Amino acid sequence: MPAIPTVPVAFAVRTGLLATAMLFGAAAHAQEADDALLSEDAFLDEVPVVLSATRLSQSVADAPVATTIIDRQMIEASGFTEIPDLLRLAPGFIVNYENGHTQAVGYHMLNDRFSRRMQVLIDGRSVYTPAVGGVPWTDLPLTIDNIERIEVIRGPNAVTYGSNSFMAVINIITRPAALAQGSRVSVNAGGNGLAEAFVHHGGNRGRLDYRATVGYRQDDGFDERFDAKRVRIATLRGDYSPGSDDNLSLQLGFNKTTRGKDGIFDDYIPNHSATSYTQFQQLTWEHALGSAGELRLQVYHNLTKDLNTYVSDPIGALGGARLPFDERSDAERYDFELQHTVSPLRPLRLVWGLGARRDEVTAPLFFSTANTRNNRVQRLFVNGEYSLDDRTLINAGVMYEHNDISGSHTSPRLAVNHHFSRAHTLRLSVSRAYRMPVLFEDMPDYRFPVAIPNNAVLVDNGELDAEQMTAWEIGYLGSFPEHGLSLDAKLYYNDINDLISLDSRPDASGLTGTVLFFDNLDDVTIKGVELAARYRYARHGRLQLGYTHQDLFGTDRSIYGTYSIAGPSDMLKLFLMHDFGGLDASVGYYYLSNIKEFSTSGDRPDQHRVDVRLARSWKRAHSRTTLALVVQNLFDENQETELRNNIDRRIHASFAFSYR
Repeated sequence: MPAIPTVPVAFAVRTGLLATAMLFGAAAHAQEADDALLSEDAFLDEVPVVLSATRLSQSVADAPVATTIIDRQMIEASGFTEIPDLLRLAPGFIVNYENGHTQAVGYHMLNDRFSRRMQVLIDGRSVYTPAVGGVPWTDLPLTIDNIERIEVIRGPNAVTYGSNSFMAVINIITRPAALAQGSRVSVNAGGNGLAEAFVHHGGNRGRLDYRATVGYRQDDGFDERFDAKRVRIATLRGDYSPGSDDNLSLQLGFNKTTRGKDGIFDDYIPNHSATSYTQFQQLTWEHALGSAGELRLQVYHNLTKDLNTYVSDPIGALGGARLPFDERSDAERYDFELQHTVSPLRPLRLVWGLGARRDEVTAPLFFSTANTRNNRVQRLFVNGEYSLDDRTLINAGVMYEHNDISGSHTSPRLAVNHHFSRAHTLRLSVSRAYRMPVLFEDMPDYRFPVAIPNNAVLVDNGELDAEQMTAWEIGYLGSFPEHGLSLDAKLYYNDINDLISLDSRPDASGLTGTVLFFDNLDDVTIKGVELAARYRYARHGRLQLGYTHQDLFGTDRSIYGTYSIAGPSDMLKLFLMHDFGGLDASVGYYYLSNIKEFSTSGDRPDQHRVDVRLARSWKRAHSRTTLALVVQNLFDENQETELRNNIDRRIHASFAFSYR
């Protein structure tokens, strides 16, 4: 096998030219109509509409913040089996694995595996955990097959979704029941013990559309780690229209995950299994008010139960004694939200609303109490879009939030979008965002059941302030139909203050060992340029490119040393897909330059990853059958780099059959 060049651009060019030549060569034998570029009207009509930027339906050219759409075609063509990996398709995103079942996603920077500075929604339902923050991706009651598209807001959006919408917002939109009629069976199997099976069924009963899914997933994790996972999923959705003005949607989900836990970072932890249970209920009501706009009411409940009990390996400091540990935790979230969309004047559209949330967490080992810790949040928001004329659009909004941990915060945004023509837009925006501490940051009390010399304990250091960011952005969106090309470029400058990270102090309170605590320690500035491009060279061929260059400057007062600048200076994503009329091919290349580690051990080296997928489909009057072969991390079989690429070279096959 030829060696991989160390220069990322050379490698990307070689891979891109090889894949492009393969696809163009085959495309030359297709019909002339398939090779023709899209007309200007058809090309411009493809400009996607987004809902997550302001809660108003807008084209990406009218949105006040850079937005990427990962559509159903890209999701299928990627060959990914893990939901976080789908975000590799968006510019500026870092996907990292701590082990085979714990993933983290960050935009521009990745402070730790919890990724607390990013809001993740599923159909508008927040899924970050109230205890430690972050998203338990493996525990989500969700399958890739049920995702219709993902709207990725590349920038702060606290004005729309509040705290945690700090660096970015990801809104995963699932398939409406009306689009999931019939039955579908899909299976994935391959290396590393990968085995997945999903069964979907959708139907209609008068005004009711429904879909149900059950699934099973497993793999063996990374080599030399005890980190296998076994996942069981069940979801149900019903969409009911009692009349022309009303729509009701009820969603239910359940996930049970059994995972391997090892002591690679703690010598006293033995290999053992832990189990988590996740469930949710979500009810959404939409009511059309005619000329008075539309009302939307959403209520949901999330529950996560982690069961993790074990007896330690012999602890030398205790003369070889073994200690029992009970790391169980329960986390619940109750959320209510009402919003009203209205257009009081012809050039003005408004959406405003209010909401309330209650988080409840019980985790005796982490809080040194069996009592439940609570946090309540109230919010009030308004976003408006005002057309000065046919060319200039103003987006303005504000979010007011109050929570029990850090008090009250106001997040405003102002943006001006000027359309020089239908195909060219300049966007200027400035916004302010906050991130409130999670419960474990605000009031931790974590220590061993007995005092152990030289062991670290984590204590509450008093009140924490919210993290805050001021963000400036200059964006350009351009369409060049005659070349089949569209561009989305931005210059950005983010000034972030009061980052929460870990510090330590000498023993001053009678505790044995190193005393750790959370504090507002660091400030960081991120500035750079980001480019997203889409090139349609034929009706059935598409190339997506994402490139980010950034400079990060931080104070690094954390004990981790490089906590606030844990991000690569360069990121490159290339994704090429082509439909040959029943035969689909795709190639993905993902590059990250070196990332600062959270210690003095040095930088994490550059990451290169190439994935390839080939699929053949057979369509009949009421059915479709698809067979696919996927090779992930094609050019890398070195175990020393599998964690950097999140996977050793793996080959898996997929089978899907749908009938309607």
